[in-house]
Amino acid sequence: MAYGDIGGTLTELILTCKTVSSGTVAIAKGDALKLTGPYTVDNAAADDDAVIGQALGDATANNAAIPVRVRGLCIFAYTGTAPVVDGKTGVTASNTDGKVKAPASGLGRGINLKVDASKSVVHVLL
Repeated sequence: MAYGDIGGTLTELILTCKTVSSGTVAIAKGDALKLTGPYTVDNAAADDDAVIGQALGDATANNAAIPVRVRGLCIFAYTGTAPVVDGKTGVTASNTDGKVKAPASGLGRGINLKVDASKSVVHVLL
């Protein structure tokens, strides 16, 4: 079994959320999402906003239902300096829609398990 393979019971928490009620919605499957209101998510964030989870589907309409992984293993695209893998640090939102980054201060959210710099992705346990 390779590192990172799932070899047993997998536990995830998926919530049904909704997209914002006005403005542009351009969420792609795999995007990092932030909470903007009660069960309302968006992929447009400012640097260091908290990441609530990962989009499990695409969404382009306002007030549309979208499944969001809020607990479990998420593979996010990142911008800037590669996040660190140290057993305590996670990620925060980037100002690039749907992407994450290493936190400017603090530990961020989750725990980084692996960074693939060649693909600019980080594996995060939320």
